[in-house]
Amino acid sequence: MAIFTPRGLKIRLPFNYAFTLVARLYPKVDAFKVLKTTEGLESIPVLITFIAGLLSFYFRLSLFEIGLYVFIASVVGFLVMFSGLYIISRLDYLGVFYSYVSGFGILLILLIAYGFIMVGWQGVVVFFVAKFLAGIVKTPIEVKLMKQHGELGFLTLSEEHFFNAYRIHAKRLGKTTDIVVSNEELEEENWKSVFEDLAKKWPEVVRRFTMD
Repeated sequence: MAIFTPRGLKIRLPFNYAFTLVARLYPKVDAFKVLKTTEGLESIPVLITFIAGLLSFYFRLSLFEIGLYVFIASVVGFLVMFSGLYIISRLDYLGVFYSYVSGFGILLILLIAYGFIMVGWQGVVVFFVAKFLAGIVKTPIEVKLMKQHGELGFLTLSEEHFFNAYRIHAKRLGKTTDIVVSNEELEEENWKSVFEDLAKKWPEVVRRFTMD
């Protein structure tokens, strides 16, 4: 059983539970906005790494400096996302914006072209090597951060992004940030209208949801 964000990020949560959380925010915040915020949080490390690469190319840094700064930015971006500092800095807004404009790899292609012009192909290669090495460092950390959530089972960071997306909007609306829901809240009549609103406005998103 899983729901998906507009860009296809899989969130392994029962949709009745997910929409029960969103129902607490609705109608001021709808399901689509929560799902896009989830994508935005997922995009924060990529955004910070992208900015580090762009600045490194702009200032024509040495190959070593490009690799060092991109590596650090990638790891720091991951830690910012995990620690929740984006709530203070409002990085979630930038993450959502980046998730909108980064589709189809257009920004990455532009970054590669810009890097090739400014520092040559070696600098572009170093950028990707640094990202790869940072990924190696982040993988065991990400695995360690996976949590057991009672009846929901063993959840990944994608589900944590959804929970944090809910908490962000709940905090801004003065609602509870507790992700525990009651049996009464889970009754279909309490969240059905939220689900139907998403299905009406974004049927292509709902079609991806799975029941198994």
